[in-house]
Amino acid sequence: MLDTALDAVCVMDSSGIVVGWNEHAAECFGWRRDEAMGRRLSDLIVPEPLRAAHEAGIVHFLATGEGPVLNRRIEVPALHRDNNQITVELSVTATEQFGERLFIGFIRDISDRRAATERQQRLLQESDHRVKNMLTVVAAIAHQTARASPDVDAFIKTFNGRLEALARSHALLANKAWDEVALTSLAEQVLSADVAMGRARFGGPEILLPPARVLGLSMILHELYTNAVKYGALCTDRGRIDLDWDRKGEEVELVWVETGPPCPRATTSTGFGQRMIAMAVEADLNGSIERDWRPDGLTAVIRFPID
Repeated sequence: MLDTALDAVCVMDSSGIVVGWNEHAAECFGWRRDEAMGRRLSDLIVPEPLRAAHEAGIVHFLATGEGPVLNRRIEVPALHRDNNQITVELSVTATEQFGERLFIGFIRDISDRRAATERQQRLLQESDHRVKNMLTVVAAIAHQTARASPDVDAFIKTFNGRLEALARSHALLANKAWDEVALTSLAEQVLSADVAMGRARFGGPEILLPPARVLGLSMILHELYTNAVKYGALCTDRGRIDLDWDRKGEEVELVWVETGPPCPRATTSTGFGQRMIAMAVEADLNGSIERDWRPDGLTAVIRFPID
């Protein structure tokens, strides 16, 4: 009859000895019926730190008729034969209908369900953390952009561009389930249109960046590109950009080179974009930047640790 039950069933007498053990119990705990029968239940499936309390609970019930775990459904740790702990859902009833006092336990392994619940909880916590971080980033971008914008229209245009860069980097991370993203993917986001026009080139070894580096570097490349369009090599049709990177030990070295004729005098930089790049390199990448303004353009060398 025990084998018709859908759950693992363990039957224990008043001295703590196993007198019933179905096939589901064998599957759940790794002990065959012939191995379990006649053994102390606590030695088989109760984790060592809980065995004293288990034995004391039997004694207390026999003396008083009271048992805190009886006729309830509870979640408790249990011990598999391989000494790994699993989480089980347990309900215990006491009966004397078979001529002696017995304890019948109905047990279901819920380790997978518990793990899924814990994963979901971690995802919710991570999502909450990311949303709060993103709101902080957006607020900082808005504040920094507002300080450097001469009017509302300029603010809206610059702010929208920076938010779009942030959104694109988030889309990359979402597609990768917030895992590592290739540096090539970031370069493609920024320069692909100019590569197609023959005004840009990028290349380097495959380097995978963790999420924190992806967001920071995406914003930095966006600022470099925006400055190049407004004040640098891409402000005329004859300029170009070369972006190369390499791994030097535990660091990434990224070289951004602009080449072309100078821009018209009317397009003078305020320097805010360059300051923002420097701040982002330090704060978001934990790195450094060196810039060399040549007569025919800019060379920027950014170095940062991968992790």
